[in-house]
Amino acid sequence: MIHQLTPFVAMILVFVGVRWVFRSPVGEALAERIRHRSHTRWAPLGEDPQRVAALEEQVSQLQGQIAELAERLDFAERMLAERRERKLGAGQ
Repeated sequence: MIHQLTPFVAMILVFVGVRWVFRSPVGEALAERIRHRSHTRWAPLGEDPQRVAALEEQVSQLQGQIAELAERLDFAERMLAERRERKLGAGQ
């Protein structure tokens, strides 16, 4: 049963993470850029250095949060595996 739930839990966590990123200011900035894309596809857009710095900071924070979520997922998987091993050991 645990092996059946692990991929489901992982998919939910990935979905929540992706949704969270898209609903964050970084996702809004990406959507705004797509909406207002100029007709010349490869022309460089004027960049606001403060905005770029703020977005880079947000990306750094998001990377840290993703790393923390990955650690939590690893911990949960270890706990589930340990519980399963104890259950199997008690039944033998």
